[in-house]
Amino acid sequence: MMAITNAIRYKGFFLDCAPVKQGNACFVAQVIITHESGAALDEYAFHDLWLAKTAADAVSFAKAWGREWIDAHLQEADACAGLGVHSV
Repeated sequence: MMAITNAIRYKGFFLDCAPVKQGNACFVAQVIITHESGAALDEYAFHDLWLAKTAADAVSFAKAWGREWIDAHLQEADACAGLGVHSV
């Protein structure tokens, strides 16, 4: 059995992806995304993203979903910076 790498870094963010066993046959994909913002640590938790048949599929989905969320979040922040406003 191959080891599953659950944690990755992406564009300055840290993604901790976890397959959570649901019943006897499925795994729920979830990801916690953290980002250092000066002295503060921003954390975003996303649970129940997708139901997968294997732990590896749940982790793969969580990683892809997390990267897409980061890309969208960074685009929004860039757009707000260009307008001189801050996103919350």
